[in-house]
Amino acid sequence: MTWRKTAATALLALVVVLCMTGCPNKPPATPGAPWGADSTWTYSTYTCSVVTTVSKGTIRYVMDWQNAIDTTDAGATYASKETAAVTHVWDSVGTYQIKAQAIRGDDPAKASDFSPAKSVKVILNQRPVVDSVLVPPVAVMGAPTNITVYGHDDDGDSLRAIVKWPKGDTTTEFTPTPCEFTVNNIFDKIEDAEVHVQVQDWKKAKSVDTVIHITVQLEGGVLWPWQSPVEKGTMWTSALVAMSGATEVVMSASFDEQKFYQVRASNGNDMKNVSTKSGADDFTGGPALCEVTGNVIVGGEDGELYALSLSSLTRAWEWPDKKVDSLTYLPWGAPAINGYDIYVGREPDTDNVGGLYKFTDNATSVTPGPTYLLQFQSVVDAPAIDVDNSVYFTTDSGYLIKIDKDLTSPLWRKLLMPGAEIGGPIIGTDGWVFCAVNDTPAVMFAVGPDSVTKWTLLLDGVGSRPALGQSALFVGTDQGTVYSINPTTGSINWQKSFGQGIAFNTTPIVAANGYVYIQSDLDVLYCLNQADGTQIWACDCNYYLPGGGRSGGRNRPHVAGLTDYSANPSITSTGNIIVVGQQALFCVAGYAAGPLDASAAWPKWQKNLSNTGKK
Repeated sequence: MTWRKTAATALLALVVVLCMTGCPNKPPATPGAPWGADSTWTYSTYTCSVVTTVSKGTIRYVMDWQNAIDTTDAGATYASKETAAVTHVWDSVGTYQIKAQAIRGDDPAKASDFSPAKSVKVILNQRPVVDSVLVPPVAVMGAPTNITVYGHDDDGDSLRAIVKWPKGDTTTEFTPTPCEFTVNNIFDKIEDAEVHVQVQDWKKAKSVDTVIHITVQLEGGVLWPWQSPVEKGTMWTSALVAMSGATEVVMSASFDEQKFYQVRASNGNDMKNVSTKSGADDFTGGPALCEVTGNVIVGGEDGELYALSLSSLTRAWEWPDKKVDSLTYLPWGAPAINGYDIYVGREPDTDNVGGLYKFTDNATSVTPGPTYLLQFQSVVDAPAIDVDNSVYFTTDSGYLIKIDKDLTSPLWRKLLMPGAEIGGPIIGTDGWVFCAVNDTPAVMFAVGPDSVTKWTLLLDGVGSRPALGQSALFVGTDQGTVYSINPTTGSINWQKSFGQGIAFNTTPIVAANGYVYIQSDLDVLYCLNQADGTQIWACDCNYYLPGGGRSGGRNRPHVAGLTDYSANPSITSTGNIIVVGQQALFCVAGYAAGPLDASAAWPKWQKNLSNTGKK
């Protein structure tokens, strides 16, 4: 009998253990009815909760939503007595009975019965809509990339945008419909990034998922756009890039705010600004740096010539320094600078007398020098200074003039085309001067230092001021054509047409890595191979502004004039290109190996980064 008592005791112990632990192979207990809100809206995410127990392992839930049955993701498992939150979206109105079933996470064959039902009423709600997404052509790795999302809701509900980037999400605040959201992201690798965009109303209804693709690369996209902080208006003068201490800065003037701005070249952060004397007049021409004094020389619409301290951007001096109520309002053009000496044109007065002026910059004061007066004609664009310190300038009466450094009298006057406006000159390595007619017929001229015409070339449209690389002359026209020209013979190496509606009214930039940059009047920057004109990339800068920047901005003229030529781009010491757009300054990512070509004879507008126009 002893063995029977022992067996009975063991059996009793097993029963006790099983009662305490439960059968390890049993399915989970049947859940209670799910609980949550009694109603929701179509296309809204409905969330309810469910819970049950299991003797061993984990639990997954199968939900019968009446219009669909789904199972929680394989990774979504729950412990015994742990409450699970489950979601669903209905696209039709009605009253739905929802039930939950629990299954063993490690053995799907072990399933409970379905729970009692929970009744949910689904009310009609219109699904919000993503109308469009504005995406830049290229994102630059490591720089903020903006996209703009447009959406609306037919119920009039406020919306927010939800953008899922490759790494992380961006969710905006709710905004009344119709909506425009600009959000940004910094990509950390070169890729074809897939981005998911939705808008959501306050009822949690989401739009259809919109998938966009963004190409991320190192060059050819905008690193930063900078807009004047108040009006965000037209940038009006050519760009000046300079070192202010250890900081590289970019400078240009805003048309709508009558201010001259300085921003950091590295990130576009606003640094300093200054206004003209009256505060209500624009800066004119294009700025140049007097390197020996550290003053930025720029003209004013009010008739004052300003020297702005590079370090502080305060006015170091001005001339003729009239009182506000007696300003001359004879605007200045862009200067050329030779050491302390400044050469700059001025528009004619009421007696039709203008001319070329010389000044000496004394850092905190100015000494006016001689003036070469012109009657019934005007200087065009900016002068250029040769290695012998003689000065070249052009007029709107068809002349190219070479004058001595003291402006006493012309060394010679060359009539290129009677009555025509001649675009400002550039100077080649052999002393040849290149300039073009800013009218029809659009003729490019090459003139020797002895005033002899070496060659002429008829362009397909009005040409901008050219740039001269190591072996080719580059120029664009208002008919959308870019030329590479042999500077010795005037023969065309190649020409590339960019199509109807595109015009090039700015001077190209010749880079040291074999590329040439040219900006269209639509603020598209093209990177071309100098050798054959192959397009490497094109950057439509305005796409990088919030909303695409397609409205506003003042149209630029298509002739050079003294003060009204198109604002020219520049380039930083690191090879990034500064585009002076109609609504912003843009820094376009270039190449570290491609700064300004120091071996080129005249690689940009006014030759160098300081815009001195000195050979």
